[in-house]
Amino acid sequence: MNQLRISIEELIFCFYSEGFFEQGMAMKQNYFPDMEDEQLGFLFEAACRSLLAKEVAEYRNHQYRLKEEYRPFIHVLNDADYTVKMSKFDEQNGNELNFSCHVSKSGIYSHEVIHEQQVHRIMTIASKEELYAKASEFLHIIESEEQSGPVLTLTSEEFEQLLEGVSENQSRMMEFLDKHGNREGVSQFVQDLSLRKGKMDTMMHLLYDKDNTPEVAKMAFVIPGNRFTWLVTGITQNEFSIVPAHKNDVKEIIFEKNINLNS
Repeated sequence: MNQLRISIEELIFCFYSEGFFEQGMAMKQNYFPDMEDEQLGFLFEAACRSLLAKEVAEYRNHQYRLKEEYRPFIHVLNDADYTVKMSKFDEQNGNELNFSCHVSKSGIYSHEVIHEQQVHRIMTIASKEELYAKASEFLHIIESEEQSGPVLTLTSEEFEQLLEGVSENQSRMMEFLDKHGNREGVSQFVQDLSLRKGKMDTMMHLLYDKDNTPEVAKMAFVIPGNRFTWLVTGITQNEFSIVPAHKNDVKEIIFEKNINLNS
């Protein structure tokens, strides 16, 4: 058993069943804001029957509860050491796709919402190496063969002006290139960013405070390019550094410092 697929209604039931009432209430308010308590009771009854049919839940200690082997899949959504959250632009339908990986003492789990946001799929990940591979695959990261320094460092205002240039104002883009001497690395980055009309994917490393509130510890924009993928780092420090993606750069965002990929 390495995955759990449950509907929105079933996930709300699971949160309540495991005592995560704030999580359950937040989901209920998000998906069913006008639902009365009596309707919520009916929802729980239907979700419970469905989980029993899947043999995910059982009757234990006078309550319907998740089976022991499935509890970690729900607990990690509420209590992780850190989370790597990724999003990308789907050019086929114009939607944003999201994918998260939660790292906890009980293991590593991926979490995504499928079937038009109606089903949550939570899967175990065997190792940190597999986590790295999944993140690279999801974001289509093509690595540079050598790790190098930034080809360009910009302030937030300069970066916003560049995004405006590649998406709306061609003359501003040309001004930007002229300002930076039309250097090869800069020109290549601007060309790749222009092909996507300024749309960027994202990768975030989230930590949790004592109240279990997520905080962005590290973040990068990700731009697939013609030769390799570009990373825009330093966002949390308000200094935008553009670097060709290298394995070590990606690891620095995904993992804690000095972590061993093969551990």
